[in-house]
Amino acid sequence: MKTRVVTPILILAGAVAAVAPLGAHHSFNMFNMTAQAEIAVEGVVKQWALINPHSWLTITVTEANGTQTDWSFEAAAVAQLIPRGITIDTYKVGEKVTVVAGPLKDGRKGGVLKFVQHANGTYTLPNDAGNIGQQALDRWKAKKP
Repeated sequence: MKTRVVTPILILAGAVAAVAPLGAHHSFNMFNMTAQAEIAVEGVVKQWALINPHSWLTITVTEANGTQTDWSFEAAAVAQLIPRGITIDTYKVGEKVTVVAGPLKDGRKGGVLKFVQHANGTYTLPNDAGNIGQQALDRWKAKKP
């Protein structure tokens, strides 16, 4: 009788333990996601890594003093980006872009992508957190004359 009770409890505990990391994976705690903290960073695409579990856009920013710094921005997974028309060719090395992102809280050069404005004026939304990209883009467009 004892085995009939203990075995299902152990199976349930194992299942809960296996699934628990999945919720933690999608935490945005390392980023400041508030609208007030959004940053806009202009630079040149250094690398676009369309990969799982998250894609990454790295741009090189030229500072006012002429030094160059790489910034890295987290984007969504391949399965989320392809249906939106974002492919391996969306961000080309050497292309000038403006990235709007939620910055890293620890001050490192990077963040979570909200949207990207291309040199030709078009926008892409490679974000991974609901409609944060569209909301940020709407705010951005409202500020423009």
